[in-house]
This record gives sequence, structure tokens and C-alpha cells, in this order.
Amino acid sequence: MNLNRSSHKLALSITASIMAACGAQAYDVPLTSINTNLPPIDFHGFISQGFLKSSDYNYLGDTKAGSFQFTEMGINAAFDPFPRTHIAIQGFDYDVGDVGQYQPFLDYASAEYTFNDYVGVRAGRVRRPNGIYNSIQDIDLARTSVLLPQGVYDCRWRDFSASIDGVDIFGNVSLDKAGSLSYEVYAGFVNMTDNGGVARNIQNGLPPAPIGGFDGMDQCEAIGSQLWYNTPVNGLRVGLSGGYIENFGYKITIAPPYGPGDIQARDNIPFGMASVEYIWKSWTFQSEYFSYNVSGNQYAFDARVPISYSSTQMEAWYVGAAYRFNKKFEVGTYYTEYYGDVSQMDNSQQFQKDVALSFRYDPTDWWVLKIEGHLIHGTGLLQDNAVNPVRDQNDNAWFMLALKTTFSF
Repeated sequence: MNLNRSSHKLALSITASIMAACGAQAYDVPLTSINTNLPPIDFHGFISQGFLKSSDYNYLGDTKAGSFQFTEMGINAAFDPFPRTHIAIQGFDYDVGDVGQYQPFLDYASAEYTFNDYVGVRAGRVRRPNGIYNSIQDIDLARTSVLLPQGVYDCRWRDFSASIDGVDIFGNVSLDKAGSLSYEVYAGFVNMTDNGGVARNIQNGLPPAPIGGFDGMDQCEAIGSQLWYNTPVNGLRVGLSGGYIENFGYKITIAPPYGPGDIQARDNIPFGMASVEYIWKSWTFQSEYFSYNVSGNQYAFDARVPISYSSTQMEAWYVGAAYRFNKKFEVGTYYTEYYGDVSQMDNSQQFQKDVALSFRYDPTDWWVLKIEGHLIHGTGLLQDNAVNPVRDQNDNAWFMLALKTTFSF
């Protein structure tokens, strides 16, 4: 694994150097060679490398010693073969601590047709709309911060939150002087990987082998919608989104006499989010509230009678602001709180409160540098008890430094 990651880091360095030397231009592939007047295929890509260093705990990797296990890369193509028709695809690869580990996957691949301003349909592997950033988490140029508020947009959970295999219906409705509405309604399936953030969270909560074992994730169904109200006030919009994930399932083993053996878990997850964003001159103000409930049963494998039932309500919120000084410099800050169980809001192992200060520098249109500091209280998002023993966790404040550079073309 160390050799594999070293090879990837070398590849990242070479790719970044090539992109810098070439000016990181986007590429169009014409189709005239196959005797067609279709428009060209438009290719883009990006590569990001980060560094994380924390004071007291390992968060998003082995960060107490400093970690370069914070890498993202993707390449995408877009094609408009006919009027009102758009085809897009993106491959993505990432490594955040023990999540991802350079296993590339299909981030999205969809075809869409827009009938008119009011109705369009998109099908395939489509991005799942939820709040301001969920569908654009991979676009580092779209934000000031290195890390989005992690209780709302956990960078380890991309395979769960970013996309679905299904259908998305979208459109815009003008309200004349009252503004406009934009909406999306989707339904489909979530396909999670065994090395994604959700799977790692489950694995890290199990007893060590051979007592505990993880046997994989199941496909689950998802439905949801998002509505944005673009107000008559220039730059101000308000959004609501929500949905329901059904039959979220996984298989684990807790060997006797410590447990019942093979276990099948089935959960249902309703969720909702409220968002507000105001862009005024060089300022951007944002705030979001996110809540979801995980409830369901655990069954002895192939049995119909549940052996346990649980229900946990989680919530997170943040407020943030950013200011753009000029084309090259931007500064931002946010404060966020996360509660892994609202019934234990005073338990520092169930909450995480974070104040962040970010600086962004754009040397060119295709190269971004960022530095960010986090003062954190609580350990509710550490998730990995193997490297952060519960007995060592306390309610003292701790610090994390985050650095990141992104090249895009």
C-alpha cells in the first residue's frame, strides 16, 4: 500500500508539472474526422493535493504526524450532440486517510434533455442535489475553504452523498417581479463502495478481527427534491431540500460468544436541509442547516425477527462569509456545529464545533493555493476509534492546519 501511494504521489507530481507547463488548457476533440457536423467533445480535468496537520487527534487521516493522504482528481467530458441535449461523464479518484485509497470510480454519467424552461429530464448516474455544495463538492474553484463544514459535507462520504443511479427532473419557473423558482426531483439507487466513508465508519465501530468482520454494503433506494427560491433581492436565494433513503443495508459479523454471528442491518434515513446564500458586491454569505435520522433493525442473518432496533437523530449547521479582494486573493471564515446524536448534545464525543479561517490565492485562472486553520471543540466526527481511543478523547479544544493546491484544465 505504501508503494502504491508513493507511485500515485509521483504520478500526481508529474501530472501537475505537465499541466503547469501546458498552461492547463481545456481540450476540445472535433468529430469532423468521422464525417459529421456534430459539435466537439469538451474535456476538462483537475487534480488536488492537500496536507493536514492536527494537534491532538487523527482526523481525516494520520494527521497528528502530518498527512498527505488528501488527494482528489477527476477527468470529465461533455457533449451537446443535438439541440437541448447534453451528455456528461466524469471519472473520479480520491484518497482521504483510509477512505478512497486511489480506487477510481464513475462519479457521474448522464444524458439530459431540456423540453423548455419549465421541464427537463436527466438520466443515468446523476448528481444528487442537496444544499449549496453537494452537487459541486469536487469543484475546488467554487469555494474559498479547503474543507467544507464537515458535519454537512463530509469529504469521506462521496460515494454515498454525491450521486444516484436514476432519474432527475428539473426546471425553472419565473415569478416575474417576485423572482423565480428552480427545482429538482430525483429517484434512483445509491451504490456504495466497501472502501468509502460510510463503510469505513461501520468497520471502525466493529471489534477487531477475528471477533468483528465487515461483509459489504447493499444497494439502497433514494428519492428526494430540492427547491430554490431566487428572490427579487439581487444575489439572495433560499433553498429547501430533503429526501428519503430506504433499505440502507450492510452485513457484519460479531463472532460468538461476543455476538450473534452474521448480522444483516436495514435502516431508513429521512433527511432535510435549509439553505440561504447572499452574494453582495465582493461578499458571499451562506448558512445551512442539515438534519437526518437513521432508524432500523439488525437481524440475525437470513432471519426475519430483529435482534435490535435503534434510532438516532443527527444534525449540523454552519454560518460563513467570504470576501474577494481582487482576482487573486480571497479570505473566508465559517463556524459550524455537528451533533451525532441530539439526545447527547452535551457529550463531547458526540459533537464537533469548528471555527475555520481560510485564505485563497489564485496565481492563474487554473491554479489555486489555499491555507486554512481550524479550532475544533469535540470529537464527534473522528469516527476511527482504532487511532483515536475513546479513553483518550476529552472536551479540550484542538487545532488543525489544512493546505491544498488544485490544478484544473
